[in-house]
Amino acid sequence: MGFRLNITGGNDVSFMEDVITAVEFISDTPDASNARSTDLGLILKIVGRINFSLGAEIDDSTVELANWSLMPSDQADCYRNVQVQIVNGGQIVRQYTYPNAFVMNYTEDLNDEEGVGTFTILLKQKKDLNPNVELKGNFEE
Repeated sequence: MGFRLNITGGNDVSFMEDVITAVEFISDTPDASNARSTDLGLILKIVGRINFSLGAEIDDSTVELANWSLMPSDQADCYRNVQVQIVNGGQIVRQYTYPNAFVMNYTEDLNDEEGVGTFTILLKQKKDLNPNVELKGNFEE
């Protein structure tokens, strides 16, 4: 199984199966609720490798993720379109589309033992636009 990530609406970023290592879809409601809440948060947690390129022969798009995480809310492109595809045997088996996602949290884990860093980005859909989120599966061949 592999993961593809495409982010548009600012400086576009794409990652293929060799970068993204894990994706978690989270539908979050308040823990203190005694009934189904209308206060729903739609979150994507994405983990991947930071592949450093000393000669700059490949573009390190994780720099753009880090810069996006620093963007203040008064800039229009702090909200971006995020699409994650889950691929199995070359076939897309699930697709998440968050048309107005923003960065809740971004971390980079770097150490001198492995030589490859990892990043984790936590994205959330703008709550008033939750109905625009798409979750698709059962794609035809």
